[in-house]
Amino acid sequence: MEALADCDRALKLDARNAHAWNNRGLTRQETSDLNGALADFDRAIALAPRQADHYSNRGRAWLAQGKSAEAEADFGRCRALGGLLKPEAEAFLREMKGRRAPK
Repeated sequence: MEALADCDRALKLDARNAHAWNNRGLTRQETSDLNGALADFDRAIALAPRQADHYSNRGRAWLAQGKSAEAEADFGRCRALGGLLKPEAEAFLREMKGRRAPK
C-alpha cells in the first residue's frame, strides 16, 4: 500500500516524527491491522502526549477491538486536551455515560 510506504519513508528520515507514527496507525487501521495501529498510536502518543487526535485515533482502534474502557479513557483524554471527537466517538461516550447513570 502506497500510504504505508510513504509513512515508512518518513519514519526512516525521522523516527521521532509523531505525525508520521499517527498517520501510519491510521493507515494500518484502515487495513484492519488493529494491533499494528495501536502500536503506532502508542508511539505517536509517547512522542507527542499533548496531541489530542492521537488519543482519538487510538480510542477508535480500541473500540474496533471491543475494548470499551480503553476507548473511553482515550476519548476522554482527547476531550481534556481540547480535541474534537468524531460523531461515533461522541455517541459511544453518551452511551457509556447512560450506562453508568443511576436508574
